[in-house]
Amino acid sequence: MLKRMMLLAILTLVLVPLAAGSGAAANLLKVAVVDLQGALNATSEGIAAKETLRKKHMAKQEQVDKMKAELDTLEEKIKSPVISADAQAELKEEYRLKKGKLIEFVTVAKEEEDRENQQLSAGILEGLVQITREIAETDNYSIILEKSGSAVVYFEDSMDITDRVVKTYNQRHQGGSAQ
Repeated sequence: MLKRMMLLAILTLVLVPLAAGSGAAANLLKVAVVDLQGALNATSEGIAAKETLRKKHMAKQEQVDKMKAELDTLEEKIKSPVISADAQAELKEEYRLKKGKLIEFVTVAKEEEDRENQQLSAGILEGLVQITREIAETDNYSIILEKSGSAVVYFEDSMDITDRVVKTYNQRHQGGSAQ
């Protein structure tokens, strides 16, 4: 919310003089938008990273499914009317321990997945921001707004430089090797 308010204040300070008829200032202001999250998902490296994460997630999901199946089997044994109270107590304890291991496994796996996603994304995003800055300098943009945030309500399609940023990124990072 504070970020949005600051952006609106900055835009007001820049755009109000333009609306007041400052023709020279209007010719100097050049604005573009970029969707960095969309660009991240569209780069070759971003697509490859998502696929790597998906494969790791599926492997861990198989382990989770196996652990759940073991719990289901134990639960059925516990419900059996032919086992003794002592055997049932042992099975309940085994169930409790295995359920705890499952919860711990899922928690750790989620944390690892989030951390790896963050690490993979951070490097790509850094490159995308650098390219965006270079485009701003080369093409004399006064401001480039991040459009996936909620601060940008409307823009003309011609102002969107996302595809250009992705194309440049992919050219510089062919084969996934950072330069």
